[in-house]
Amino acid sequence: MSIRLVSSGSYNVRASEMAHIQDRSQKTVTCIVHFLDDTEQVFEVDKRGKAQQLLDKVFEHLELVEKDYFGLQFVDVPQVLRWLDPLKTVKKQCRIGPPFVFLFRVKFYVSDPSKLSEEYTRYHFFLQVKKDILTGKLVCAPSQAALLASYAVQSELGDYNPDEHKDGYLMGYVFIPNQTEEFERQVAEKHKQHRGQTPADAEYNFLEKAKRLEMYGVDLHNARVRDQSNIEIQLGVTSAGLVVFQNNVKINTFSWAKIVKISFKRKQFFIQLRREPNDTVENLIGFNMISYRSCKNLWKSCVEHHTFFRLHHPNPATKKIFSIGSKFRYSGRTEYQTLEEGKRRTKIDRTFSRSPSKRYARRTVGSVSRQAIMDEKHFNDGYRNLSKSQTFTSNSTNSQPFSRYDGGVNSHIRATLPPDYKTRSSWIETRAERSDE
Repeated sequence: MSIRLVSSGSYNVRASEMAHIQDRSQKTVTCIVHFLDDTEQVFEVDKRGKAQQLLDKVFEHLELVEKDYFGLQFVDVPQVLRWLDPLKTVKKQCRIGPPFVFLFRVKFYVSDPSKLSEEYTRYHFFLQVKKDILTGKLVCAPSQAALLASYAVQSELGDYNPDEHKDGYLMGYVFIPNQTEEFERQVAEKHKQHRGQTPADAEYNFLEKAKRLEMYGVDLHNARVRDQSNIEIQLGVTSAGLVVFQNNVKINTFSWAKIVKISFKRKQFFIQLRREPNDTVENLIGFNMISYRSCKNLWKSCVEHHTFFRLHHPNPATKKIFSIGSKFRYSGRTEYQTLEEGKRRTKIDRTFSRSPSKRYARRTVGSVSRQAIMDEKHFNDGYRNLSKSQTFTSNSTNSQPFSRYDGGVNSHIRATLPPDYKTRSSWIETRAERSDE
């Protein structure tokens, strides 16, 4: 037996210091959330945790019970608003930051405000729709806008009082883009008719009127018709189905009950309709989107809206060994589950304070330009002239109208499957698809 003497030794000073620094390194990421009342709050979440952690903290901060209608949006590259996926990490989804900036918004617009059991939830819907009108996302006639604005004034200022509400008392309140003094006078006249309405009553009446607008709760995506006309249109996803708009006018509707399947391939989006007994053509309608990313965003919005409004519970994820295409599925609760829980939950009469509207200085004589509003609101309203998907240029020289779908057998719009449907796309798009998956 031999005795071995240790005659040497080493100690890695740098490695020890680096390990100590890594132990103390930041394990959280900073998230800034802008709310509908133009306030903001900073949250710290685990950088390796799912985004559901951030959503839970936001709902806890607001003490929001009917939370399934809401979500968080963030600005993605290139300047497109996307919804935060609760099943992925924040860092994996957001490419701008840290700190990561989010917008608390209504994701699923309730078809009837009476379905909402809490006044506090209706208040957040009221703030969202009011913001949609201000930013031009929700288009309505001047008379309708004046009526809606009068309910907003009643909610904030109460009954009209001639001693307090002199001429020009609405100066500084901005309800629509390019607002004029004549519009403010119309709002003041309608405000006089709402005497006796509480803030909750005024907000409920506001939502009752707003739900009848054609573009209420529509998630718009810019597209082009796949035919020789190649006209610019907008595809809107709603609780009832898909709606086609041209120049903010509804020209066609595809209800969920008539849709068999929705699909996308690269920049092409397809709707397969239910075949009627006398049909002799394939009911497949195709649209061109501006990019693969915008096409997939439209498809995901359809999946989420159909699941939330039409199903009792989300379909479980299927585990297939060999699967082609996106595996995305809506993972939240449906409207049915939310309403059923509301029936079982004890109703709590909570008290909360409503935030006053932000006042704006008049920038021009007789009107306030939309750009001035957007510059002053900066990032809080969450739009900054952004669309739900990257938009096409609006200076199209093609003025040919898009025909309505009349249901006829020989309608040329119903079978617009492109002849090059199976042709190979560029290698750039293929790489984009693979990286996105």
